Amino acid sequence: VSGMVDVALEGDAEAAAPTGVSPPESRPQQKDGTGTHESGSSASVSGSHRSQPARTPEDETRFNEKDDAPLIGPNPTRSIGGGMVALELSGSGDLGGENSWVLDDDRWRWRHTVSYWVCVSFILGSLLFVSGCAFWYKHYVYASRTRALVTYPFLLGSVLFTLGAYLGVFQAINVGVRGRSTLWRWAPEKDGFLGYFYYLVGAAVFNISCAEPLAVFDDWPVWVKREMAWGAAEVGSVFFVLGAWKEVTHNGCLDVRKCYENGKMRTVVFWLSWNNLSGGCWFFLAACAGRFDPESKGWVYTTYLIGSINFFIASSMMLYMWKGEQYGLGFIPSINRLVPLRPVTSGGRVEDSSKGYRKVSVVHFFFLQTYIALTGASFIDFCFATQRFSVYSKYHGFAHFHEAIASLMGVFMAVGLLFMASILHHTPRIHPFDKLLWWANGYVFVKLI
Repeated sequence: VSGMVDVALEGDAEAAAPTGVSPPESRPQQKDGTGTHESGSSASVSGSHRSQPARTPEDETRFNEKDDAPLIGPNPTRSIGGGMVALELSGSGDLGGENSWVLDDDRWRWRHTVSYWVCVSFILGSLLFVSGCAFWYKHYVYASRTRALVTYPFLLGSVLFTLGAYLGVFQAINVGVRGRSTLWRWAPEKDGFLGYFYYLVGAAVFNISCAEPLAVFDDWPVWVKREMAWGAAEVGSVFFVLGAWKEVTHNGCLDVRKCYENGKMRTVVFWLSWNNLSGGCWFFLAACAGRFDPESKGWVYTTYLIGSINFFIASSMMLYMWKGEQYGLGFIPSINRLVPLRPVTSGGRVEDSSKGYRKVSVVHFFFLQTYIALTGASFIDFCFATQRFSVYSKYHGFAHFHEAIASLMGVFMAVGLLFMASILHHTPRIHPFDKLLWWANGYVFVKLI
């Protein structure tokens, strides 16, 4: 189809030859593993092209051996993914003709939301670690304040890192798989699997370190608690470094001088990879130092803080890539290179906008980060409300219960906004939805302050 670009990886000789897109019968039914069912436009497409020629052995080879097969199909009915987003492109300029193509709605949602929650989990986890490290410097008279400001944020942050790493593994193992999505399988040959797997193991072990201060472990032997706190942190950090090293080498960013000369140093993925590697190294240094001086503000608190900031920067860059529709993020570039689609008006004309469909709105990116920050702040507020500080001694039980419920509702509201953001790349063009979005943005900003 003229006007369309190949979605294969650069340098992939096997998939670089064909530039058109084959009919639905010649490609996997569900590239992203969302199931073999057809819904909406995908069902009408398959029904109207049953007379297409059978696929050839060459087609079979191309679409079965690679993860870079195009995820688009013919769309004579001009359906645009249920109105979720305009995803139509015609090689001849005649929208709705035989040469019109759209990204299947199910595949859009699958690729769109899984990578989104990978980013959100990592950002929220790193923000909670930054917050916990910042509050760690102060000595608190009441242990309940330490739990609310340090222990619980660290624990939830570690759990969120684990969740984000697992979702990355889930995404990696299901790219290019037909049929129902697979929750787990060993697939080291898949793009991004090993990197996400190292992160998953590291985060899972690091959970032990973050859980050690809980009261349930107070009566355990001292040497066991020491190994839980710092031994687990050391092992987890080693796997963080391994995962980041895999990301750096996978993206060809190890030779910094070469990246400077060829311009890769100016790309998001370069700084994403190196920030993750730097964060893993700082975490490992802090864990090793903590074994000898657990309360060292310089060697433990500060190094953990710097590493957490590195992870926050890296995960924010992942979110920036997601906003630019690069859903493979740093580990799965084979699904980053899509057809450069442009918005479609209600009359069926392609808008000649200078912004381009893929340009990331800085304002939207800022408010999305604000939603995530509000979620973290709401959780810390809930931790405060559930701890019995001395200030609550003058309250009745109902007042304390009211505080806890109100803060919990704040958490629910913030998470709901994150779900809303998962389907919004741009401000809605239909009134009053655009105004409602800005109302929500203003409310979140004031609430966070």
